[in-house]
Amino acid sequence: MKIKKVLAVLLAIALLSTAILATACNEKGIEGIALKEGTALGPVVKGQDPDLKDKTLVVTYKNGEVKEVPITMEMISGFDKNTVGNQEVTITYTEDGETATVKVNISVVQAAPSSLELVNSPYVTDYAAGEKFRPDGMTINAVFSDGSKQPVTEFEYPTEALTADNDGIQVSYGTLTVEVPITVTEPAYAATDAASLQRALSEAEEGAFITVSGNIGEASRPDGYNIFTMKKAVTLVGMEGNNVYGSFVVDCDGAVLRGLNINNCGWVTGEATSAHRNAITVTSNRVTLEFNRLIAPAADSLDATEAIANGIVLSAGTDTDTAVKIRMNKISGYGYENANWDSVAINVVSGYSFPYNTTNSHGSEQSVRLTIDYTDIVNTNIFENDQNDLLYADYALGFERMYVLGYASDSAKAVNALTYGAESGMTLLLKAGDYNLGGISVDNVNFRSVGGPVTVTGLTAGANCTFDGVTVNASESAGE
Repeated sequence: MKIKKVLAVLLAIALLSTAILATACNEKGIEGIALKEGTALGPVVKGQDPDLKDKTLVVTYKNGEVKEVPITMEMISGFDKNTVGNQEVTITYTEDGETATVKVNISVVQAAPSSLELVNSPYVTDYAAGEKFRPDGMTINAVFSDGSKQPVTEFEYPTEALTADNDGIQVSYGTLTVEVPITVTEPAYAATDAASLQRALSEAEEGAFITVSGNIGEASRPDGYNIFTMKKAVTLVGMEGNNVYGSFVVDCDGAVLRGLNINNCGWVTGEATSAHRNAITVTSNRVTLEFNRLIAPAADSLDATEAIANGIVLSAGTDTDTAVKIRMNKISGYGYENANWDSVAINVVSGYSFPYNTTNSHGSEQSVRLTIDYTDIVNTNIFENDQNDLLYADYALGFERMYVLGYASDSAKAVNALTYGAESGMTLLLKAGDYNLGGISVDNVNFRSVGGPVTVTGLTAGANCTFDGVTVNASESAGE
């Protein structure tokens, strides 16, 4: 009897353990929720509830599963249908005792608008077939019967892949629509590996579209890592899920790189060129880099103990017709430094020879200073875990004090830019927030805030310092 009892207990424990293990294995867990792409909640006429017909949440689980859930009024909190204007509300989703939230905007209007108008076209209007519409940069107004207008921030648009017969996109706001003109071109080449991408770059005609899909190259070096040189004004378009292991050198005017996931492997010791240290090197005057994801190498993948790795390095041979567009990129992990150099997410260079045997179409022997809207660059790009976000170096001033412009999102980056700031003067753009500069003394610096107010302590500001949107602690600042 005792043996039977022991066996029964062991069997019960085993069954319980199996059940617990099965429950744990089946536990999905909610990773997050979001509005379905192209979905908006509004506009809402004052006094009415949002129209939730066909409005959907996308629920993402920790195990990678995704499902769509209809939105109900019970999920929405913080909404006041009697207050006109844009309102930030919270949508809450609960499943199996777990809760996830997302904040969205709902616009409440006094009366229904009578029409829509396109104020500014989106950044991208020329597409390759297979891409999806990108609304970023687009501005639309709702027009009311009394002639008044209100900017529209929550609108809907088609999310399926574009085809060559698309010549416009219907953007809707409530029951109203406005057409956004676009052009869609069949790609001349579809690169699916490193060899086909190299061949496409060599053979493509000026103005051609080249799509990039799948894994291009491999993470391992040296055989799997490539340098792709662009000598013609073509448009490279990364399709969904692409991954490029390599570096791009743009040695021509008019090139476009869009939607690429570039896995940069950093400086490779012992090779004839150090081009590997930059994800994208530009030695031309007109280039568009947009919606790319630049990913720095992991520290243990660098085979140089004093390696650095930059995201974008930009040079040009003349300040005429620069037309540089660097926007909507996410630049992550360029956080390396050595005894002499720091890694930079975006590094603009002047007064220096052109690297990597590039010729520069404007015939100069070295790069010159550029006139670019740097505020637009820092407002539209995402910098993540980088040693420096944006620096502009003029090496004609010497290597000790060569920064003529910098952008900093924390105190350490600000101090670094000021330490090497040109004695003849520099501009320092500061992301909204508080900064302690540790007692640094500077002259000839134009401090400018970006995105909101800035407060600085630990600064002695000497001759010719100016402040735009920046407040300095008076007790620690001279010459304010």
